[in-house]
Amino acid sequence: MMRKIFSLLCVYWVLTLSAQAAEPAADFSMGLRAEQWDRLRQGDALLKQPELASMVQRWMQHPDSIIELRYPGGEEGEIWVQDVIDWLVALGVPSAAMQTLPGSGTNDTIYLVLVTQHKK
Repeated sequence: MMRKIFSLLCVYWVLTLSAQAAEPAADFSMGLRAEQWDRLRQGDALLKQPELASMVQRWMQHPDSIIELRYPGGEEGEIWVQDVIDWLVALGVPSAAMQTLPGSGTNDTIYLVLVTQHKK
């Protein structure tokens, strides 16, 4: 019986490790709250936000990466995430380098995650 449990645990461990190895690595992430975004969209304030500037700078260092935008669902979330995408494009990030994912888990935060595409 113990041997069977040990074997199952070993199989589980191997599957878990291989699943983690197959996932792309998140190199940098940040949360952008609705109240924060309302203040940032005022021209130069956007460029002065350190985390957002760091996100763009890190993407520029790894242009084969993708910025995932995990946003609150619904129409309001879709409008908000499109606004963020428009600003990121204005800052030099092409829309092809971004991917939107509904369901950030909160209704007042968009999470931006830089995902490095590992070459095998």
